[in-house]
Amino acid sequence: MNSRFAQPDPTLTAGAKRQGFTVISVQPIPELEGCGYLMRHDATGARLAWVACDDTNRSFAISFKTPPADDTGVFHILEHSVLCGSERFPVKEPFVNLIKTSMNTFLNAMTFPDKTMYPVASTNVKDLENLMDVYLDAVLRPNIYTRPRIFEQEGWHYELEGEGTDERLTYNGVVFNEMKGALSDPDDMLIQRINAQMFPSTAYGHESGGNPRAIPTLTYEQFLDNHARHYSLSNSYTILYGDLDIDRELAFVGKRFDKAPDRGAGAPNPLERQEPVCPEPIQVTMATAPENALVGLAFGAGDATDRTRALAMEILFDALMGSNEAPLKRALLARDMGSDVVGFSMDGQLQLMALFELKGAKPKMADAFEEAVRSECARLVREGIPRESLEASIASATFNLREGDWGYYPTGIALSIQAMSSWLYDDERPFDFLGYEDALATVTAMVEDGGFERLLAEVVCDSAHNARVELVPVREGDAADEAAELAQRLETMDDAERTAVREEVAALREEQERADDPADLARLPRLALSDIGEMREYPQPELVEGALPCYHHDLETHRIAYVYHYFDMSCLDWEDLPYATVLAKVLGKLGTASHTATELDTYLERNLGSFASFAEMHIFPYGGLRRGREHALRERRGGGQRHPGGPDHHGPQ
Repeated sequence: MNSRFAQPDPTLTAGAKRQGFTVISVQPIPELEGCGYLMRHDATGARLAWVACDDTNRSFAISFKTPPADDTGVFHILEHSVLCGSERFPVKEPFVNLIKTSMNTFLNAMTFPDKTMYPVASTNVKDLENLMDVYLDAVLRPNIYTRPRIFEQEGWHYELEGEGTDERLTYNGVVFNEMKGALSDPDDMLIQRINAQMFPSTAYGHESGGNPRAIPTLTYEQFLDNHARHYSLSNSYTILYGDLDIDRELAFVGKRFDKAPDRGAGAPNPLERQEPVCPEPIQVTMATAPENALVGLAFGAGDATDRTRALAMEILFDALMGSNEAPLKRALLARDMGSDVVGFSMDGQLQLMALFELKGAKPKMADAFEEAVRSECARLVREGIPRESLEASIASATFNLREGDWGYYPTGIALSIQAMSSWLYDDERPFDFLGYEDALATVTAMVEDGGFERLLAEVVCDSAHNARVELVPVREGDAADEAAELAQRLETMDDAERTAVREEVAALREEQERADDPADLARLPRLALSDIGEMREYPQPELVEGALPCYHHDLETHRIAYVYHYFDMSCLDWEDLPYATVLAKVLGKLGTASHTATELDTYLERNLGSFASFAEMHIFPYGGLRRGREHALRERRGGGQRHPGGPDHHGPQ
């Protein structure tokens, strides 16, 4: 290891005091050629972790444990609302203005089923501190206490449309409308109802993003109470990542922690484990197209804080359901119960869950689907899961973990989300999900000793915690119920109430359209040209001559070799170009003269970290037709690298 962060800093041992923080523990993370430092802020008890490594794309994230107690989506509304101005930065949209002079590589906020996270990243230290400054003031001292209309704007409010007999009462609000869109997706609706069945006594039984039928029951007073109880430093988790002067950043963060208000509120909502349940199967209706009929079958799969088990579940489901040629998926598709079958494990919350989903379900197939899943899993336990499938999935997982390509997310942000998969549930374990070599060694041994068959038997065949939900398309759904509810409410409103609604909407519009005070805008920190420094130079590719000329790029790739082969398509006629795209899509998915489709699928996964083909066409010199290489490269991702977030991850405003 060449990183200066690979060995623990001798001045940051357990018990050391730095800038108002005490070091609790230190853990080498060889996979990152770095170390993890767990600390506590002495004055407030705020948790802080630093993932020290050579990465200059540095990041910061502050999170709060926010398990919902109902379906009002209060934490999703708070996620939006705290970013609408704060005590030191009282402009309406501070980040819209801040990014005009920022070099950020990531800036967002996210609501998960049990936490709310505010992460930022930048390659420029001053820029990162500017973003940290505004974010910390936003979450700790937001203007929601002095500007009630932020709640109306981001959450919900009444509006009156029309006049006389055409008068109509409606709901409006950013989160209300966002969740109407989100829960109009049948897959999202199915998972929401499965969670309610699987975890009825815990926070996971509620829709953290908010159910549009419940959002209008949230009051402004409840909204403020939830902020006061949950957005306290004693309920916070801060993660610093990358090549940082830790004394400088601890002093920067500590200064703002010291000035955070103590609102004297009650305790945050509890986050508890669900005892095993097996509720009766339910059928839910949804206004959607007939082809969107779904059946979901879920199984409790253990504790998500178990890093090895979480990885083993990902590998198991990739081996069984990762492609149409995977043994379990192939057997289920052969029964012709619907248009497709998918299966995956869900982590990132306190308890793991395995989910099988029948898409485009034929009528009255719920019983048959459950029987098929259970019987085919029992068969695989008896006969054994094909060894080559497990080895291929382990190879794919190994590649993905070592490559560390998180796509949209900078590495520091992705790892900060990963860290919360253990830290949120155990104060002493922030770094469990940042390493993986020990877990890979354990799951590799499971192939030899029947560990994956035992895991499948435990999770599915011998399950004491499972649920089934069938989603049946209908012509009308919640929209009709909502309209009837609003019509009834309108009938009970007198003239004064109706006038009050119209006046409040007008006041909200006026506030939204009012320009920010220039003096308030001037408070926002700005990145000056002098803060930017010199541009980083990257090595240029070397042309290697030979029978097959190639360019060689000398870049750090975590010991992974990337090879691209290009073929000239200028020999094709115009009318043949669409077939080139089709050919690119099927390469690697269809059988060949020497391999069946199943053999080829396994061979590629065992021997290559990733395989993709694409047709890329440049027809016009300034744009024009260009096919999606990036999509093709992302098509084949095996187990071991899940997308951070999960089904209730609500993103940018």
